[in-house]
Amino acid sequence: MGSTIGMVAADALAIVVGAVLGRHLPEKVIRYVAAAAFAVFAVLLLGEGVRAV
Repeated sequence: MGSTIGMVAADALAIVVGAVLGRHLPEKVIRYVAAAAFAVFAVLLLGEGVRAV
């Protein structure tokens, strides 16, 4: 029960923050930041996989 409440609270917070940022930032900025974050995490995960082999 506690983990479900925690997940609902975390999701609600993410939705609120996303809605607020969506109103204050241009869509182009959000798109570039999301693409950069995706690329950074991809490189980190690839590096982690290469080190594990």
